[in-house]
Amino acid sequence: MTWHKKILRRLILAILARSRPEALLHSGEQRVLRAFRRAASRVTAYAEILAGHGVNPRDIRTIADFQSLCPTLNKNNTFARFPLDELCVASALDNLAGVLTSSGHGARFGYGLNTRVQAKHASDAIDLGLEYAFQVDSRKTLLINCLPMGVRFSSNCVAVAETSVREDMAVALATEFGRFFDQIIFVGDPLFFKLLTDYARDHGVDWKKYRVHLIIGEETFGENYRNYLADHFHLNADDPAGGLIGSSMGVGELGLNLFHETPQTIKLRRQAHENTEFFEALFGISPEETPLPMIFVYNPLHCYVEIVGANKVGYGDLTVSMTDMKSALPLLRYQTGDVARLLSPLDIERACNRTGLPLPGNLALPVIALKGRAKDQLPDRTHVGQYKDALYAQQDIAIRLTGAFRLEHTGERIVVHVQLRRGFQAEDSLQERLAAEFPGAIFPEQIRIWSYEQFPYGMTLDYERKFNYYAPA
Repeated sequence: MTWHKKILRRLILAILARSRPEALLHSGEQRVLRAFRRAASRVTAYAEILAGHGVNPRDIRTIADFQSLCPTLNKNNTFARFPLDELCVASALDNLAGVLTSSGHGARFGYGLNTRVQAKHASDAIDLGLEYAFQVDSRKTLLINCLPMGVRFSSNCVAVAETSVREDMAVALATEFGRFFDQIIFVGDPLFFKLLTDYARDHGVDWKKYRVHLIIGEETFGENYRNYLADHFHLNADDPAGGLIGSSMGVGELGLNLFHETPQTIKLRRQAHENTEFFEALFGISPEETPLPMIFVYNPLHCYVEIVGANKVGYGDLTVSMTDMKSALPLLRYQTGDVARLLSPLDIERACNRTGLPLPGNLALPVIALKGRAKDQLPDRTHVGQYKDALYAQQDIAIRLTGAFRLEHTGERIVVHVQLRRGFQAEDSLQERLAAEFPGAIFPEQIRIWSYEQFPYGMTLDYERKFNYYAPA
């Protein structure tokens, strides 16, 4: 059976490599219409939501009907409004194999449910993605899952070690078992990987002995952060073939992996980081007004993606519909709280031609540019993501910090609270150097540097929860 699945993975990936985004998008449209009909006829809550908006399911015949007539969903009008059984397909709760919660970051949980039928195929889907990104069929692989407790996955191709947010366990596993494998894949979030690098540096770990990849989830990050990780793990951020540092985005109630980076999208993003003209040509906005968007691909056979309420340059509310006909809790036109824009092959080609930069290579899957959470936009029009990446602009500063900070908007100005690592003291020039990297008009006196113990937003970080970088007044 193992060799049979390897051949199947090769066949699927070969077909995918020859695919065109337009053809996949058309197939995705047909799949989402079928998923809509299933949910409308078999989910009590969704039928009530449609009726409340005056939508007759029989009127939804085309993708244009679906986009223009069907209401958007979110946590408030689904999980906060209906009992769980009414959100599910009838009897689905009798056949559950697993439950995944959302982060609860917005003070309310959503849930992703997996039936036993879905669970049988879950590892196959994960293995296909791992082969696509890391060639695990030909390279013996240790995957160390450092995501918070409860976020787990299985594989038939790689050895999986579950450490949750224990940096000492993760480093011990890598150094003790790494020599028995061709490569190590770490999966974690940005703040935890900062902790892991600090711990490894303090214990003299030599990462040059291992072929290391990093899959980063939970939060967006900037290219200064990618450079920081590359420097620590002795990787070349511009050459993912030697070790990939890549982002994967999931939503608890929709799925663990909806969007991900590829070597091609990483190349595009790093070009935008280095070249302001290309940034503006590709994204249609300036780097002064936004953090560098993530550039992701997605599989339209897995999820149908829309941008609702787009502005004049195409940015709006990221809206996702899952197309799995076996889903226990189908969610259609579900808004994640993120701001994004679709990038067509023509958009990318025009930006490259306008600036004389090379095309990134084959992009078989559709592409989106993700700016981040809508609620992370500050009153002065700067964004949390800009501050987050500024901490990593200078390596010697980044080494002294935990990566945690809190933004406060007091009156007409921003105050930035920054946490030092345990045992580090603030040097006299630290506020001035950080102010020079932060966006907008931030002066040194607006920056508060706190010792690890005295940081007022949690003496120690709870890596089980998403850190709150900004709390509007």
